[in-house]
Amino acid sequence: MTDTGDRSHPGRRDALRLNARLRLSGLLATVVFLVMVASDLLMLTTLDFSRPYSFWTDAPGLPQQQVTWGYYLGVLTIPFYVVGGWHLSLAIRPAGSWASRWVLVAFGYTACLCTVWHASFAFTRSIVRAELAAGTGVSPGPEALLAFGTYAMPLFRFGLGLAGSSFLLAFGLAVLGRTHYPRWAGVALPALYILVAVLLGPYVPVWAGVVLRAGGWNLGGVALFALSTTLLWNRMSEDSAAVAIVEA
Repeated sequence: MTDTGDRSHPGRRDALRLNARLRLSGLLATVVFLVMVASDLLMLTTLDFSRPYSFWTDAPGLPQQQVTWGYYLGVLTIPFYVVGGWHLSLAIRPAGSWASRWVLVAFGYTACLCTVWHASFAFTRSIVRAELAAGTGVSPGPEALLAFGTYAMPLFRFGLGLAGSSFLLAFGLAVLGRTHYPRWAGVALPALYILVAVLLGPYVPVWAGVVLRAGGWNLGGVALFALSTTLLWNRMSEDSAAVAIVEA
């Protein structure tokens, strides 16, 4: 028997709906993280890709309009990190609703923390500029370091741990074969993220190093969700075809 294209069966309709949601959420998450890379470059760098990136050195001289664009582009985009949580929650749905809900909640809360983290760079830059104007002669000065270390870094670390817990859950379940991912994706996806976000920076040309050091965490998200979408796009197509054959 062959597939007649009948989509009226509830099981087939559900599979097609899930397929569409996985594709949409994956594509949107990839775009969100790509926009955040642009925001990082605008707010944190001189856009001169011929010399190494150093926020503390460059911050006082960054053009105000450029920083402002980067600031608002980031703080208005970061809440959409939750789309990435939606994508992962759909991908691990076979493991149970508890897992999907935790990933979605963790991503939503992490988005709140990351909004403050992102904004802190603009405020810290203002403190650095004020300290230099007051004659401290060093960048960063003690007040900038105090503010950044007290109000920004703890939130970043907490958000990183929270997001990491959701990744650990999602990709651990993938390795166990309890998600829509192939088992090997449970290793490949986090490995790709760590490679792009953390490890590649020292080994690439200067221009690429600027992008990776300023926007590596978000560029890692681009790579992760692009690969995840590709894997699930093909995976769900195969699953839908299997459902059609069984129905026929």
